[in-house]
Amino acid sequence: MDDELGDFDRDETTDSAELVAARFSSDLGLPAGSDQQLRDAAAAMRQEFRDSSRWKRLTCRKVSVFAERDRGMVYVVHIGKTVEFDWTWEGATAFCPSSLDDDDDFSDQVYEEADYEDAIVWSGEIVEVDEQHGCLFVAIDNPEAMPKVGAFFVRPFEFLSVLDAVYNGDAFNVVRERLPARLNACEGGIHPNVSHAAMVGLSDLRSWWQHSWIVLWGPPGTGKTWTTGQQIAAVLSDARERILVVSTTNKATDAAALSLGEAARVVCPVELENETLLRIGKGASYQTFVTRQLDSMLAGTESEVLSKIDGLAQQLPLFDSWEEKAFARKQIGELKTSGNDQSNRIFVDVDKRVVVATAFKAMTFLKDDTIREMVENDEAPFTTIFIDEAGLISRSAVAALSLLAARRVVLVGDSKQLAPISRISRVLPTRQQTWLASSGLSHLEETSEVPTAVHLLSEQRRMHPDVCRLVSSYQYNGILTTAAERTEQVSTLAPFLANRSRTIWYVLDDEDCDLAAIRASRGPGNRSWVRQITKSVLQKLFSDADIRRANGMFISPFKAQANAVSEWLAEWGMDSWESSTVHSQQGSEADIVVFDTVNAGSHTWGVVEWKRLVNVALSRAREAVVLLSSRAEMDEPYLRPLKRYLTPSVLVKIAENYEWQKSGARAGATSSMIAEPSATYRSNRDSSNSNTENDIRKTCRMGDQLNARKGMKPLFSQEQQRLANLELDGKPRLVRGVAGSGKSVVLCSWLAKTAKRLMGTKDARIWAVYANRSLHKLLCDSIESAWERQSDGDLLNRSEFPWEKVELLHIKDVLSWMLPSAQMTMDQFGFDYDRAAEEFLNRQDLATLLPRCTALFIDEAQDMGPSTLRLLLSLVEQSDDSDANSRSAHIFYDNAQNVYNTKTPKWSEFGLNMRGRSTIMRESFRATRQITELAVNVLHRLSGDTGRHDQQELISLGLLKPTKRNGDDWIETSFSQVEGPKPILHCFDRRNDEMSAIAGHLRYLIEVDGISATDISILYNGGAGQILELQLAPKLAEFGIELSLQKNRSFERKANTLLATTPHSYKGYESEVVVIPCVDLYVAPEGKLVANGLYVAMTRARSLLAMYGINSGLDASKRVTDTIAACVATQNTQPKVDRESG
Repeated sequence: MDDELGDFDRDETTDSAELVAARFSSDLGLPAGSDQQLRDAAAAMRQEFRDSSRWKRLTCRKVSVFAERDRGMVYVVHIGKTVEFDWTWEGATAFCPSSLDDDDDFSDQVYEEADYEDAIVWSGEIVEVDEQHGCLFVAIDNPEAMPKVGAFFVRPFEFLSVLDAVYNGDAFNVVRERLPARLNACEGGIHPNVSHAAMVGLSDLRSWWQHSWIVLWGPPGTGKTWTTGQQIAAVLSDARERILVVSTTNKATDAAALSLGEAARVVCPVELENETLLRIGKGASYQTFVTRQLDSMLAGTESEVLSKIDGLAQQLPLFDSWEEKAFARKQIGELKTSGNDQSNRIFVDVDKRVVVATAFKAMTFLKDDTIREMVENDEAPFTTIFIDEAGLISRSAVAALSLLAARRVVLVGDSKQLAPISRISRVLPTRQQTWLASSGLSHLEETSEVPTAVHLLSEQRRMHPDVCRLVSSYQYNGILTTAAERTEQVSTLAPFLANRSRTIWYVLDDEDCDLAAIRASRGPGNRSWVRQITKSVLQKLFSDADIRRANGMFISPFKAQANAVSEWLAEWGMDSWESSTVHSQQGSEADIVVFDTVNAGSHTWGVVEWKRLVNVALSRAREAVVLLSSRAEMDEPYLRPLKRYLTPSVLVKIAENYEWQKSGARAGATSSMIAEPSATYRSNRDSSNSNTENDIRKTCRMGDQLNARKGMKPLFSQEQQRLANLELDGKPRLVRGVAGSGKSVVLCSWLAKTAKRLMGTKDARIWAVYANRSLHKLLCDSIESAWERQSDGDLLNRSEFPWEKVELLHIKDVLSWMLPSAQMTMDQFGFDYDRAAEEFLNRQDLATLLPRCTALFIDEAQDMGPSTLRLLLSLVEQSDDSDANSRSAHIFYDNAQNVYNTKTPKWSEFGLNMRGRSTIMRESFRATRQITELAVNVLHRLSGDTGRHDQQELISLGLLKPTKRNGDDWIETSFSQVEGPKPILHCFDRRNDEMSAIAGHLRYLIEVDGISATDISILYNGGAGQILELQLAPKLAEFGIELSLQKNRSFERKANTLLATTPHSYKGYESEVVVIPCVDLYVAPEGKLVANGLYVAMTRARSLLAMYGINSGLDASKRVTDTIAACVATQNTQPKVDRESG
């Protein structure tokens, strides 16, 4: 966004001396919109503006200075730690008000909203940031007021200030009366006939041109920018036309201007000669226009200034030091604010036929008094506006920009590529969200039966037919075709790729490395994501000289990975390759694209936005695309459709060279799926001896039995089937159940049914909220499975799951987005979600809180707490305003798994009547009776009176039965009918002995019992993770097993990976074998027993449960191990049977 900063014009008044301003009577013929649409758009814009312009308080630890005679001074403010901003730092100001102290006496909000002008101790523009080392490079406004050690603020550049003023400022009260009709048109389907008809333009666009609100829909490579230039040049034969062209960035704006210039050179060269087609703004690339001999389009902007800016901008990527970058940016900023820019005059000059500018610069002209008065009088300075890259521009911005056109609005873009970026929209009310997160193209989903006013370009000239087939099938229902000249084009692709495939899935699981290298980790400053293995994969790829010399592009969704690869390319001298994020590359292209998903399980974007990111990345390729991904990532819903069009491959060294080989690993070997992956089990026997006693013994191994069971299709129980088929009536429901009863299966079935019911409902929005980040992928897969089950037998009406209507949200993210509206942040509360929700509710009148979703599903609700649940339930839309029970809220709950010790809610206090709407699922389909019974008894003895109420309820339902076993209290369970081995406990005097015993046990299970490592999970608590890494991992590595500690993310595995995680992260999952190490550490730091967490860990096991620990001297730890030991002993004792005499 820094390329737009120079477009900000501080002089808001057009000099009208000797200038005839262009004025056209506005007549778009749009039907009236509603005042509610305007109110919602204004409210959304105000919240987005406040969120994007929030100040950040930092502390300066040290100040250093760099001074040069010709370039002035740049101060370096050292923060002493990594620095991160929630917004782009370009154009931001660092400053220290005189009243600011280091003691946080006042919140940042107090300073932001103060109605007085505080004296400034020092201030300056931030010209560069070294995020990793925590350094801000500042160009000081007043050389005599240098930065000082102590607290200061950073205030972002307010990109949205004009747009916020249009929707909320007093000066625009009259202007706003023109917005509702335009907002209404932005939602789609409104295409009135144009008021001043003219059959001009390209032949196949003349009918399209007869409408006042039109769309040029251009999928990748179809030439929408070329078509735009040709159409504008052609319609200039209509002398009544005066056209404004806007785009998102200076690069895209230059492309639009150059396309017009090339077309005008042929169609209307006189316009170029007379300098009536102009690109305004100091962000234009001067050298590009000179090279194309179109520098006449820059008339009115000082060429010398533009040339200097362009030269410095091209040098920026070449500088190695932060100081050089800072000086260059400082000079660019000074040049952009200097000189005599004629943009204001050009914008309204009636003699200028076409003006091309960034959307940001065009928007600033709405603050010009002359133009604002025009709009107030139903006039505009242009007849037509072309909004390029309209898919990136929000509906609220499109409506505002359309005020500049009197007769026609043309949206150019693609709804299947990147959408508008909005920080706050995900938790705004549905009716407000649409004005920020959706564009004027968002309604375009189907590529068939588009109206005349929507012209769909379907012939592409960029991609090789193989790449086109991949992209077309992925996002465009197969409608894209390849132009004959592109098909016949002689390919220059290196044989190294051409002889293998032009669409390759590089299967990272087949690399000879551990899982940690494949699995993403946090980037510098604990931000973004990086992947270790990428470097070695690229080195293999670049071992071919032709690939190394090719025109290539590395793309990733994550900035940290793109930056790392950029450094490697520089280190390797790869001048013909570049690296950047997907968001930076829309509109770019290269012969070869390497797309690294890095962390496709990330929830930074929803499913629909992920598909857009992937689409943009793949469609940058002209000749070939190589997608780097693990199998678990490729199983994500937004990557899975690509499998059938990609060639799974890996590079293997043969002699001195690398050669492509077909991926040899099994499907599902890496997994983050619901069911554990299939496995190939090892045998210590000679496979050549068939039909022998050895083979019979082999099939009796536990691992082989488990493997055979995986082939069986799971069937719903009668209770699960009844609940899954329940007719939902849009009112609240509560489902409780014992561990392993299938609550999540019912949740996903109900969500899929709700999605189907709401498919035709405009702006319907379904939330599924959870408290365990590892559940995201599990829920995704289970929801899609439920959707497919509903379509079984209905081959004609099968459709993809409507992810555009569904959000899977972690409760912390919901709170993080909502708290700022009450002047709070989650940083104040850590992981205490319920206290955060309570404080929010104390400051927020629930009666004024607008709904955020049409239907709500809460998984593991026992982890939320009463205040959190009250807040979530208040966000659900009521179908009847007078009935609090008319909310489609579905709550899934099991207090025995309450790992955060939250209070039990009273539903009636939330206005919910759950009478007759609550169900208890009474049968467990996961663990054996022996495992379940031991877990229940351990929980009963450790929790004391805490869980008494829930226990009594289960007793009254006949699910638990208190008995005596050889004189000891014992609770029998009736909700698990499967028999199996009894759990074991082993305690040692030393931790190292415990780890050795665990390693020996695991080796036996894997090598003798034939159980796959992917069927075993290790569940630990707290600090035990470090013990496992230091002591257990090396012992497992001795027999080829990698221990992988994973939490707070979806799980990934290779065939030789043993997963270790916490009970909190493993909730909702299950494993055939569970090993609980360091069981004595199921104790909180203050000595409180983690009884519920231990219960969760134990009930994750389906078949085998083994617990290990040491004989600790600490009272709490001793109580845990003694209690488990006592319960194991009681379970293992044969009960005495009373015999009647006689």
